[in-house]
Amino acid sequence: MRKIYGWLTISITLSLFLLLGVPSWGVQTDLTYRIYQSGDYKEIEVTTALASYVFSEEKGTLHSVFLTFSPYGSKSSELVPGTKTDPVDLDRQYVANTTFPFTLLMDGTEADCVLSTPIQAYADEIIVEFKGRAGGVDFTKRFTIRNEPYYTVDMELVIDNPDGENPSSTLLMILADHTPTKSSPALVYLFDDAATEALLVPNSYTSFDGLGLMDKQTVFFLMPVGLTEAAPFSERTPAGSQRFGVSLPLTRGTTHYSFSLYGGRRRFLLMEDAGLGKLDSPGNMARMMVPVIQFLNFLYRHTGNYAWAIILFTILTRVILFPLMRKQYHSMAKMQKLQPKLKRIQERFKDDRQLLQRKMMQLYKQEGVNPMGGCLPMFVQLPILILLWKAILYSAEQIHLSPGFLWVPDLSLRDPYFILVGITTLLMILQQRMMTPMTASNTGGSQKYMGYIFPIFMAVFLYSFPAGLWLYYLLTTLSQVGQQYFVNWEMAKAKTITSMSAPAEAILDDGETDDGEDQSTD
Repeated sequence: MRKIYGWLTISITLSLFLLLGVPSWGVQTDLTYRIYQSGDYKEIEVTTALASYVFSEEKGTLHSVFLTFSPYGSKSSELVPGTKTDPVDLDRQYVANTTFPFTLLMDGTEADCVLSTPIQAYADEIIVEFKGRAGGVDFTKRFTIRNEPYYTVDMELVIDNPDGENPSSTLLMILADHTPTKSSPALVYLFDDAATEALLVPNSYTSFDGLGLMDKQTVFFLMPVGLTEAAPFSERTPAGSQRFGVSLPLTRGTTHYSFSLYGGRRRFLLMEDAGLGKLDSPGNMARMMVPVIQFLNFLYRHTGNYAWAIILFTILTRVILFPLMRKQYHSMAKMQKLQPKLKRIQERFKDDRQLLQRKMMQLYKQEGVNPMGGCLPMFVQLPILILLWKAILYSAEQIHLSPGFLWVPDLSLRDPYFILVGITTLLMILQQRMMTPMTASNTGGSQKYMGYIFPIFMAVFLYSFPAGLWLYYLLTTLSQVGQQYFVNWEMAKAKTITSMSAPAEAILDDGETDDGEDQSTD
């Protein structure tokens, strides 16, 4: 058995090293920005690998969060209510009289702001800052955007009220102004780490942990950071929309408030990293995916490439499953060997179904064959394939920001040239060709060729699946071909030895009379 495992591991590893000798090209994931004039105001657009943000001097607000990265099963999305973004050229259109995120209301009004020179001390981080003054109060809004897979923007608000002469005792910071509909995202609050769609009255909760919009695909949520006296509010506007955000006490002197905005996909692990784990309740499948994702991330941290992580994951699963696969191939061969005997039993006892089943089970026991033994490995492999598929989908942001693999810039998206699809399909056809001697002699024509049609069918309908999944399936098929070749050789060798030493085969119906009665003493 040790020899088998060694042969299996060496064969797969050598093949992979030959493949991975080709250089890789990754996607462009640099953080960039541009400043431009839009009407009477300057706007700054910040682009990361996942999203495009637009901030405006008009009240120092956030006008757009457009999710440009759309992994399999999702689409590009604009998260800011009142903004429509063209997914092709990112041209924005704004609904009139919309109150945009991070608008400050002091006595119902706020002056416009001035955009400071952006600070980009690091390649993956930029700070956008606005300064303004209203009602004798100076304020600074500072946004920090990072090129990370977590969809978070840090916001710091500094209020300078040295004289304390402003008549307002509180100020309001708007998060969104939207019109609720059946299809629109729901307004959700976090109180005491529990999500609710109801705005609780003051003093009925211990801590307020944030509020925002959430649907099945996306989340736009603001969280206070640290000890703060922020409190939620929601109100109807004269236009009939719902405006909500946080109220902040306005005191004498300089006050600092910190917030974190999560504007991105509804991914449990990403939200958990952002402190929003209580906002989502994952189902059983999502909970099963968590250890798989964490294991892939562990392999990625130690290899620096998700391709290697998937490769190591595949090798480990194939080595673990090899005893089952070996049993499957042997079971298939034994079942094929028993086909003539099974046919004779079926013909002889076709009128007595109960006796037919008993004789078939006796034959299986006599020959040491488990008729379901060949199915077990298939049932074991299917959940692994589904879990890895889901894990790649839910790790798409991390994979997108990692290095590419060979000609594939992003393993979370489809293979741009479908090379993995083509190679895998050819290998599956080769595998079917190797299986034909085991299964085809007593199979009808249509069933015989289904094994060749299925790989083509799968390639046509699943070509757009993530390249990482096709990489896993390619390596799995490659290992299965190698395993099957070895088992075929192993069985051929055993057959040669048996033919030289084994006595003549006993008659199947020995001990049976012509009327089918059992004359044996067992």
